[in-house]
Amino acid sequence: MQKKNQTEELNSVFNKLMGDYKTLRHSLDDIYNQSQNIRVLSFNSAIEAARAGQAGSGFKVISEEIRNISEKNDAGSKTCNVVVDHIEKKMYDLIGIRTADVAFDIIDKIDRNLFERYCDVQAWASFSRIIEACTNPSEGTYKSAENVLERMVKIYEVYHDAILTDINGNVICAGIRKELRGANFSNKEWFKSVCAERKTVYSDMYYSASRKTWAVAYTCPVIAPDGSVAGVLSTRFNWQYILNIVDMSKISAHGEICVVNSEGAVIASRNKADILKRNLSSTEAFQQILSGTPYGYCYIKNAGTAFTVYGYAHTNGYNSYPGKNWSVIIREEY
Repeated sequence: MQKKNQTEELNSVFNKLMGDYKTLRHSLDDIYNQSQNIRVLSFNSAIEAARAGQAGSGFKVISEEIRNISEKNDAGSKTCNVVVDHIEKKMYDLIGIRTADVAFDIIDKIDRNLFERYCDVQAWASFSRIIEACTNPSEGTYKSAENVLERMVKIYEVYHDAILTDINGNVICAGIRKELRGANFSNKEWFKSVCAERKTVYSDMYYSASRKTWAVAYTCPVIAPDGSVAGVLSTRFNWQYILNIVDMSKISAHGEICVVNSEGAVIASRNKADILKRNLSSTEAFQQILSGTPYGYCYIKNAGTAFTVYGYAHTNGYNSYPGKNWSVIIREEY
């Protein structure tokens, strides 16, 4: 709650800062316009003084004084504008850094969460009952391993399911969807990759037609006591938990948070209609990520004093989990 309040206070500070800046800019513009009006008045007064001859000499002195005041106002106005332009640049930088920091914080939370999922499947694959079901196949060992998977899925709460296959890709256990037993997944990329690489693999985020929702698959080889691959354990992580991280992140009411994959496709957003439908690969922020800049910001000046800032951060992975080349891009408008 404290962090939430601090974030909201920071947003309020930035919004007030923008409001003060706009007021100052408008005031300087008004001063400049008035100075120009004074200069025109001085010029007209000089013309009338010249027409009046000797009788207008006093008026000519006043006209010159008005012109001098106008020139001094112009010089002061130019100095103020230089200072305000400098403040504007620093203000944009400050807001950009803050926006990039929020993006970094979000991708870091996602990486930490997915690191745990990466560890889960490896830990479960080492359970004795899982190994026994693959090395000593029988209805008894299958049932025992299936009870373990069902219990783990329900305890952890972040998974749609966990399935165990034998070395031929036949499902011998399913934590939740028992009807999957007997199905063959030997043609699935996750199964072939694990068997070929003998290491944990994980998919990009995808839409599961059977579950009618988004998921990520984490798959690990089950290693027999002799060191051979005896089976494959695969979990289905519920992507809603990543969407919750995005939804809970505090940005302005007009802001936007998108998690994108390595191709720029949106895989998480507050606007669920964007997921796997929208692509940000053409944005400057994504292009900077592609160029090798893992963290930063850019901004676009709009009409008047309004501007749009983009903060971005690319995954660093977490510990042994290298990440999936995902990034977070945040758009804020001021």
